[in-house]
Amino acid sequence: MKEKTFTIIDGYGFLFRAYYASSHLITTTGISIGGVYGFLKMVLKYITHSDYLTIAFDSGKKNFRHDLYPEYKANRVTPPEDLIPQFAILREAVEASNLSYEEIEGYEADDIIATLAARYADHQDFKVVVVSSDKDLFQLLNYNILIFDPIKSIYIDEKQVMEKFGVNSSKLLDLLSLTGDASDNITGVPGIGPKTAAKLLDEFGSLDDILENINNIEQTRIRNILTEHKEKALISRKLLSLYEKVDLQHDITKYEVHPPNMEKLLSFLKKYEFNSLIGKVEKLFSYSGSSTKEKTEYSNEELEKFLENCKYEGKIAIYCHFENNILSKVSLSYSKDNIFYIEQNRLQGALITINSILLSDGVLKIIHDIRETRKTLPTIEKALGSVDDLMTMSYSLDTGKHDHSIPNIVAHNLSGNVEIFSAKTLIAIHERLEQRLFQERLFTIYERFDKPLMKVILDMEKSGILLNTQKLQELSDQFQQLIAVLENDIYDLAGERFNIASPKQLSDVLFNKMGLNTKKKLKKSGSYSTNSEVLEELEMEGAEIASKILDWRHLSKLKGTYTDALIKRVDPLDGRVHTSFSTTATGRLSSSNPNLQNIPIRSEEGSSIRQAFIAPKGYKIISADYSQIELRLLAHIANVAAFKEAFANGQDVHNITARQVFGVQEGTEVDRELRQKAKSINFGIIYGISPFGLARRFKITVQEAAEYIDYYFSCYPEIKTYMEKTISIARQHGYVETLFGRRCFVKDINNAIPYLRQFAERAAINAPVQGTAADIIKRAMIQLYDQLKAGKILLQVHDELLVEVEDEKVQETAKLMKDIMENAVKISIPLEVEVKISDNWGSNFLNYDLNTANSESINHLN
Repeated sequence: MKEKTFTIIDGYGFLFRAYYASSHLITTTGISIGGVYGFLKMVLKYITHSDYLTIAFDSGKKNFRHDLYPEYKANRVTPPEDLIPQFAILREAVEASNLSYEEIEGYEADDIIATLAARYADHQDFKVVVVSSDKDLFQLLNYNILIFDPIKSIYIDEKQVMEKFGVNSSKLLDLLSLTGDASDNITGVPGIGPKTAAKLLDEFGSLDDILENINNIEQTRIRNILTEHKEKALISRKLLSLYEKVDLQHDITKYEVHPPNMEKLLSFLKKYEFNSLIGKVEKLFSYSGSSTKEKTEYSNEELEKFLENCKYEGKIAIYCHFENNILSKVSLSYSKDNIFYIEQNRLQGALITINSILLSDGVLKIIHDIRETRKTLPTIEKALGSVDDLMTMSYSLDTGKHDHSIPNIVAHNLSGNVEIFSAKTLIAIHERLEQRLFQERLFTIYERFDKPLMKVILDMEKSGILLNTQKLQELSDQFQQLIAVLENDIYDLAGERFNIASPKQLSDVLFNKMGLNTKKKLKKSGSYSTNSEVLEELEMEGAEIASKILDWRHLSKLKGTYTDALIKRVDPLDGRVHTSFSTTATGRLSSSNPNLQNIPIRSEEGSSIRQAFIAPKGYKIISADYSQIELRLLAHIANVAAFKEAFANGQDVHNITARQVFGVQEGTEVDRELRQKAKSINFGIIYGISPFGLARRFKITVQEAAEYIDYYFSCYPEIKTYMEKTISIARQHGYVETLFGRRCFVKDINNAIPYLRQFAERAAINAPVQGTAADIIKRAMIQLYDQLKAGKILLQVHDELLVEVEDEKVQETAKLMKDIMENAVKISIPLEVEVKISDNWGSNFLNYDLNTANSESINHLN
């Protein structure tokens, strides 16, 4: 006969432990359900492996143990506030799952478990599995009663009991009677711990034998303790003993496992948002009437009625559900108490009905990630003014604090993790984010900057920029020829062929075979470093091969990263390259796939690559670039008198710094090298440059660099004050602010590790300046987008905007760009914008004088 399994589960015992394992799991309506979720996952596993199953519950009232010892469990604290409601939800779960349970007034769950285990363990064709991590139940262990710890997911056996307590399960009751159980306020014998108790039991056999042989115990202290507290050991044993004769009226048939009423169970799972369990339950019970299908089998009238409710409420949340990166369904909601699902195969037809509400300015559309949503619902892009993107809202609130995926937004705003996401989740998040935007005075940042910028970015990404692939291919061929020449030169200088791209092989050639000197210490690999810093030092010392390798790396990167890669990224439909924009911790826009912001500016090869970005025939590209905007903002924010005066009078601020720091007298010209050094210091200060960093840049000692910086601060004390104040604010609040109030969170600002803290301090110094510059250009982009009558914005690269416009509209567009950008914000120093035009984005840009240019001259600018 096949052995049958009877599973007995310690209901509340497991609920407690599951709660502490997942205490932050909540529904979108704020109900804590971590304990019940863990319980259900475990129960579903046991249903498939059990012939009989029941849940044992404590009645929650006093039992016979309180009559024996009134202080029994008197030290128990009240359960956590968010756990208390889960006791009722657990009962609801058991009922919905069609599981049997036992609860007898006057007895504990342990007594019920012990009674059932004793009753059925003796049956030859039964195996009893007790699911609990309660040590009191370990005393039930025998050949036919197994104990399973659901938290550790292991079976408890005699070996583990022996390792933990020093005795086997048959002596566990006596050991606990001696040691007591603090969790239940059972004192045991004061002064006897587990090791002493185990040693006594090993010597004498049982608690009764110990007490009968007290006078034979060698240790005087133990002998005296047991003599004095003998009764405490006996009462403790009565309290800890499992009562195996609870009057349970039912026979084994009560505990048979039967399939649940699926509609009832699925309704329960939906009610508490256990959505990840729905599929498991359907599969477990071979249920063909899919819950998702039930939810989405609707008539057009039902969908229209739902949408009418959305219109009445003035909002609709839309969430796209994906399985294995494939759209499976879309959920809709207008409050945390409702949801409407549309399967992917019905979406096309439903779109016709949904589009009217998507295009309605009177209904707020709540989504997460406009880029992904528009792939499914392209119409939504036409109504961005009435869209709240939670990703953008979160960014406005927590710039630099974390990424803005839904799990992170939930974790930082709903005090826990939601098990699975839907349109109802978006409703809950939106309410909280909107509340925070007002409370933290960041609503303007969202409404005036980040929200309206969405449409600009999407349009830029869609527009792309035209690429001359023939020119790029020619450049790629040229680079390859130069690379080949350099490779041969490097091999000749090295006296052998090797893989130049391999740091290990290169290190071996340079330092072992050629005997070049390096101060760079050995790496863990055993090879000397061959990074750019090392090669530049070798180049300065006259090593020709180092110079060749640097050139080889530069050209190889240009070829691999730009000329070859960009050709592959051209859209065959329009011949244009389409980049993606995202935002950084300081608010700047960054470009990726491909990155068009990192094309080298100063090198001839970089300029050649930029020349491959072209305007169509009959069009021009206008470049408008802020001049020294970060220095101007530093002068304004830090109130640097000398800088403010220089900018106001149109003087060269780098020349002024050179005269101040390097002592160049009035009437003496500042040479190019000194001006470049002054420029390095000015911009380096913005980025919190250290003496070590400046020393490397100038090729001087760290002490000399420190003296330069100290003297710089003595010339411009306002900057030193600004830096110290900004770091203090960052340490106190964890963030700094731009002029517009955007918060830029600074990680590690209070980190005990020096290099992490110092890096954070430099970031804090830079963030208000760079962040304000980013906000200014965002404001300019939004205004330009709204006022641009012809042409389109192509790119934003740091402080530069590129616009493509028809030839006849160049003059008015260039003037519009300059006016908007220079007046995007009013500060104590005028902003200046340099405008250039050309037929490409390269070195042949020509300066454009708005006062003298006319439409005829524009046509001849290239």
